[in-house]
Order: sequence, then C-alpha cells, then structure tokens
Amino acid sequence: MTGRIMIVEDERIVALDLRQTLESFGHEVVTVVSSGEQAVAEGPQLKPDLVLMDIHLDGPMDGTQAARILQQHNIPVLFLTAFAGQSMLDQAEQSSPYGYLVKPVETRALQATVRMALARRRAELDVEKGEERLRLAVDVAGLGVWEWDAAAGRFVGEGQFESIVGAVPQSLDGTDGSFLSRIEPAHRPAIADALTRGEAIRTTVKLRTHPDSGRNGWVDFHARAFARPDGDLDRAIGVIRDVTAQREQEERLRRAAVVFTSTGEGMAILDSQCRIMSVNPAFVTLTGFAEHEVLGQSPDHFLYARRHDDNLQGKLGQDDKDYWSGEVACICKDGSMLATWQHLCVVRDAQGQIGNYVLAISDTGALRRAEAQINHLAFHDTLTGLGNRNMLEDTIEKEIERADQSGSRVAVLFIDLDGFKLINDTMGHATGDQLLSEVARRISRVLRRTDTAIRLGGDEFLVVVPDVARFEDCASLADKLLCEIRTAIELDRERLSISASIGIAVYPDNAGDFTGLVQAADSAMYGAKERGRNRFAFYSSDMAERAMERLQIEQGLLRAIANDQLLLHYQPVVRLGDGQLVGFEALIRWDEPTHGRIGPERFIPVAEECGLIDYIGSWVLHTACTQALAWIRKGFTDLRLAVNVSARQMSAGDFDVTVSDALAITGFPAAQLELEITESTLQAVDHSRQLLGRLKALGVRISIDDFGTGFSSLSRLKHLPIDRIKIDRSFVQDLPGDGNDAAITEAIIAMAGSLGLELIAEGVETPAQQQFLLARGCTEAQGYLFSRPLAVADVDALIVATARGRPS
Repeated sequence: MTGRIMIVEDERIVALDLRQTLESFGHEVVTVVSSGEQAVAEGPQLKPDLVLMDIHLDGPMDGTQAARILQQHNIPVLFLTAFAGQSMLDQAEQSSPYGYLVKPVETRALQATVRMALARRRAELDVEKGEERLRLAVDVAGLGVWEWDAAAGRFVGEGQFESIVGAVPQSLDGTDGSFLSRIEPAHRPAIADALTRGEAIRTTVKLRTHPDSGRNGWVDFHARAFARPDGDLDRAIGVIRDVTAQREQEERLRRAAVVFTSTGEGMAILDSQCRIMSVNPAFVTLTGFAEHEVLGQSPDHFLYARRHDDNLQGKLGQDDKDYWSGEVACICKDGSMLATWQHLCVVRDAQGQIGNYVLAISDTGALRRAEAQINHLAFHDTLTGLGNRNMLEDTIEKEIERADQSGSRVAVLFIDLDGFKLINDTMGHATGDQLLSEVARRISRVLRRTDTAIRLGGDEFLVVVPDVARFEDCASLADKLLCEIRTAIELDRERLSISASIGIAVYPDNAGDFTGLVQAADSAMYGAKERGRNRFAFYSSDMAERAMERLQIEQGLLRAIANDQLLLHYQPVVRLGDGQLVGFEALIRWDEPTHGRIGPERFIPVAEECGLIDYIGSWVLHTACTQALAWIRKGFTDLRLAVNVSARQMSAGDFDVTVSDALAITGFPAAQLELEITESTLQAVDHSRQLLGRLKALGVRISIDDFGTGFSSLSRLKHLPIDRIKIDRSFVQDLPGDGNDAAITEAIIAMAGSLGLELIAEGVETPAQQQFLLARGCTEAQGYLFSRPLAVADVDALIVATARGRPS
C-alpha cells in the first residue's frame, strides 16, 4: 500500500535519506519542509495521506504543535524523532498521532509503520464516507433520528428531527418537556410498554400541538430499546418520518368512499399507470371480478376485448381532453362479453401531473352483440374457422412490433397444397371443401398456442410463428406439417392423400415489413415446388443449409446414441518436473459413418440445445469411470480421471445425483475423479456454489477449465470449493515469446498459489513452453508435446510402458 507523504525534518541529510527510502517503497513524497510553520502552511493545501514529523524543528513551532494544527485539517501525523522522554510522549499524545518512531529507525520498521498508518488512514476515510452517505440518506428520506442514553441522561436528535417535532427534548419520558410528552396520550402506553420490554415498535402516532412550533401532525414511529443486565433501560434508538399529508389524504378518501360505494355505476379508481387501486360493489356485480382479483392490474389486461381502440390512456390522447366517453366491449370473469358505456376522466395533482384515473362503467346490454358477431366474421374464414387475410396483416404487424421490442424473430410458413385443383375439379367442390377443412384441423393440431394459422383462400394457408429462437425450429415445424398433411384423409366416400409445399421466411432476416415477409415466404414456397414438392424451402439458401446441417447433426446424434457411434479418447496429464504420467482427461469423439469423425465443437452445442447432452454427459461419466477403474486394477493405482461438465448438466438441479450414481455403479473412487467446469459455466449457473458444495461432499475434485477466458470475479471464485485451475491453451500457445500471455500466465500461477489451488496447463506443444511453466511453479500439463488424445488400446500400452520404466 503506497501513499502521498510529507516529510517535516530540519536535518537536511536525514530528510533526503528519508525521501529516498520512502520513494524506494513506492510512496510519493509530495514535499520536504524543515519547520512546523511550513508544515501547517503547506499541509492543508497538499492534503498528503501522511505526514512524517520530527518534533524538534527549526523555528518556534515544534512538531507536536504543528501536529495538533494538522489534526484540525484531518491530516494524519507519524512522529519520527530522536527523543522518547515521558514529557515528550505526553505532548505527542495530545495530537493523536498514527505512530511514534524513535531515531535511528530500521528501514523495515519504518516501512511497516508507514504502511500500517496508511492502512489505518484509508480505513478511517472509508468510515467517514460511509457516515456521510448515511447522513445524506437520512436527509433525502426525510427521517429524524433520535437516541436516548439513560445512563448519561442525554437525548440526541439528528437529521430532520427538529423540523418534524420541534426543539430536541431533554429526555425520553417523565417530564413535560420529554419526547413522549409530545405524542398524543392515546398513543403513549403502547410505545412505553414496548420500550420497557425491549421490543421493537413500528407504528404511526399523532403529535400534540407544540407551544413553540405549533406542530401537531402525524409521524411514522420506529424504535427499539436495549436493557441492562438488571433489566433497567440502558438506551433507546429510533427514527421518525412526517406522514401528515398522507394521513390527510386518507381522510379525504374516506369521505369520498360513501359516494363511491353507493352509486349504481361500476367504478374503478386507477393510479397514474392505469392500475386498479380500488373498485366499488357495482363494478364487482357487472364484471364478476372480486376486488382482490383485480387490484394492481390494468383493465387493459383483463377487462377488454383487445381491440386497438380499447387502450385506456389512448382514449384520452385522441383529442387532448381529460375525459372520454364511449362504448367499449368488456370480458366478464365467466368469459361472457359485456357491452358497456364508459366514462374515463383524469385526476391531476397540484402540479398538474396525472395522479389518478376514474373509470365508470354502465351496462348497455345486448346493443353490441350483433356487432361482435359481424366482427368475428370479418377476421375469420367461414369454411375452416381459421383466420383470414384481415387477421393475417393484423397478426404479422403485431408480431413484428413485439419482435422489434424483444429482439426476437417472426417466421411465416406459406403452405400450398400439391394437386388440390385436380381433386377439386374431378371430385367436386363439396369434397374439396371437406379436404380443406380437414387440412386446417391438422395444421391447427401441430401448432403452439402462440402460433396463428391463416387461410388466404383456395388451397393456400399461412402460419405465423412468433419468438423464433432457431431456424431449425422452423424446419422441424415444417416437417411436422408436411407429415400431418400427407397422411391419408378419410372423407365421407373417399380416401384421399395430398401433399404440400412450404416456403419459410423470417423477419427481420428476409424482409422488413408485412408485405415483404409474405412475398418472401411465397417465393420460398415456389422454390419448394421447383425442387419436387412435398418439401419445404427457406427463402435464404444459407439459412436452409444451416438449419439442415443442425437438423442432420441432431438426427445423427440420435442414431449415434442408438448405434454406439460415440467413443472416448484419453489425453495424458504429466508432471512437468519429471514427465511422470499422473492421469487422463476423457474427450468425446463421434465417428459418423457417412461424414467421418465429427469434432465435439460441432455436435456438443447441438446436443445442449436439443437436450441430448444430459444423456451424453451421463454416458461419458459412466464410460470413463468404468475404463479408468480397469486401468487402476491393472496397477495404475493413483490414476486421476478428468471429465468435462457442460453448462446444461450443471443447470440440472440433480447433477450431483448423476455423479453419485455413476460412482456407485462403476465403483470408481470419488477422490480420483476430477470434474472440469468452465469459468463461463460458473457464471451462468445461479446455484453453482451450492451444487459444487454437494459435489465436494461426494469426495470428487473440482477443476476450473479454460481459466482466464471468462469474466468471473475473484471474490466469487475464492468462495467456491475449487481444487484446481487449468490455464487455457490460448495463453500457452504463444509462450514464452508473447509478453502479454507471459504476464497473464504468471499472474494466474501466482493467484493459484495465493489461494492454495493446484495448477495444470493445457495445449503445451514445445519444450520452451514446458520450461517456462515449470520455472514459474506450474507442476502439471497436457498437450501434444507429451501426447495426443489416445484410444483405449494406446492408453493400455502407455500404462504398461510407464510401469516398466520406459519414457512416457
């Protein structure tokens, strides 16, 4: 810890020596003066972190006098003098110095004393800042803080106490001028009783009229008493806040409640955000919603039929008036429609800002029921019951708006039936209509509740899919639709089969508005027909390729699991000092019959997204433990096995149960299993600390993989039950030539040593990297310098060779 230091020393040689010594420690010497007068003149201007002060100085002012003046400016002083007599110590003590050193002083003693003084100074500054923040917070909150010290008979009031109560009283109770005497008598017994029992009290009390200030408002009163061992009151402390205006408002509201509850119109009082604060009995009767069911909700969220013009605040904005009246369709609690005449008005506060809204509702009966039926027909296809063209534009525009706000995507699937015209022409329109109705039902069965199916007309359908996370999800949905549509259809007198071509377009990737999105999906649909029909096509060929590749990997993984195409290789871990083999890291591989070996960087992300990672991770754990146990039984008794864990596995609440089952089934010793968890996974999993604790309780070891590539805070890492950190290969690959990588690696090694963590480096490929890491205290490594990942047979040979003493 370094700081800015002023030296006050009248012996020039001693002063220069002190300056050089302090600067060698890393401190900044802001100035050197030889007299007390100079010290008190320059100190307040320079504001040093510490003053190193001799006592006997040039001039009439000695060091102790100067120190007392500097103390008034909150500048700390450390005495460094050749005198240590009792009278001198008494004088020095009056300035509350940060230390007292007697010349000659050893360099280490000087360094230690200065460092401790600076540490104390910084701690005091932190306390002062905290006290200042507390004072500001009390003022901002309008709080009055009080304390009664019974032993000293002293009452203290701070913050807004005087502005709320008046002059600070002399005592808590017992006299006319006491604090409790300023509270209305009806409220005093409960307060006095709670304070006597040493209990906390939180209440609202009425103040008596004070003769000096005339105050007689209401205050929130929070307090707690503390008793001595003999049971008598020792001290009491509390806070008060003026709530007079709030209580007066409550009184006005109570007077208005009679009118509110007796009217025959349904009424709702809303806050400035149009959330319901209260409703009257007539509102409950009309809508069927009890008051507790709607409090805090906006009528827009539960009461209206979701037409564009049914937004409450939008009504008032139509003509810049503070009131509005009109017809509105509402939905009652039982789902029935209620046609109403509503009156909405604004209640403004003294500053002209909107404080509340008042909504009045009258039932207009069956007046609007016919209109509702007509409105339904306007937005739905009469043959299939699906949405029509009117609904299509409305739906897509709304979903595009939502996508813009949330940063998501919207997909449109354009479906055209293959060969429908021939069926319609040869078998008649009645059969064609039955076929269209059945296709519509099948489309609806496949969709989510948030998806919307539309019939454009003829044999053309559209599906609007909001919140698209992955393009392959669109491909999967299209596949399901194709499969559902081409299944044979049983009609009254015929059994028909029909297929479809589907075009897929995605907003905002393929188009920026409603028209462009539908046109893009239509173009993609024709592309599907050109490729042979009974298939789907993306508007963008690049999107189609990516979606198909991921879909193929997902399907291929399912086949790989069923056909045992996954396998494990094992990369040796060695001691850097002597090359001794200490264990292996299990690494998964996939030998796909058509495409050859597929790396984990391609298929593991897909496995995580589609949920297969849970099975694959469990398979890796069981397989690796079973194989490693066989090697232990062959004589490699102290083998250590490292297995990687994905974020998806960690996110599962029962991952520790999975590990426990694997250990129990395979018989592998828990102490020799090391779970490698990436740094980013620890940040992503909220319950990582508790989960790691349960894993450690099983006896396994925990390693942080790819350390240094994430953004974990060291304060968090130090509380996690971690045994080892692995230096990421990105820092190792350019060692020792890259200065930045060298500095980062040295820092990681030093940090691991400070936290008592073991170290391993990955990606070691050259002897120079090995020597660099070994020289700086890294004891273990893995990489191509020692061995590539090996198949089981190669590991068998390596273990035998190592046991015979041949180099590994």
